[in-house]
This record gives sequence, C-alpha cells and structure tokens, in this order.
Amino acid sequence: MSAFLYYLAHVRPVYTAKYPGSTVGPISKMISVAWRALSDDEKQPFLDKANADKERYAREMEEWMRMK
Repeated sequence: MSAFLYYLAHVRPVYTAKYPGSTVGPISKMISVAWRALSDDEKQPFLDKANADKERYAREMEEWMRMK
C-alpha cells in the first residue's frame, strides 16, 4: 500500500464523521488536499508503514517464488 493509502485509512473516519452524508469522491478529494499540505515530517509515519509493507511484500513474493 502507498503512504497516501495508509493516511487515507487513518483520517477517513474523521472526515466521514465531520461530513456525514458526503460521498466517497468529495471526501477523498479533501483528504488528498490535506495530504499534499502535510510536511515531510508529518508524512513520515505513513511513508514508514508503506516501506515496511513493501519489504514484507518482497519477502513474501521471494518465498512464494521459491516454493513454486
């Protein structure tokens, strides 16, 4: 998953509570604007999660390819 998707999962409940009845499109647009406004330091926890997930995926794929 990308860092943005981790951020999206983290903040979506806040936005859906703040804007009840709003659909996925407008909420996603608001979240993407908020993501772009974050500093590099604010994005770092989500980047770390994405990198850890990428490493996990690579390990799992390597193991799967060996077992084929």
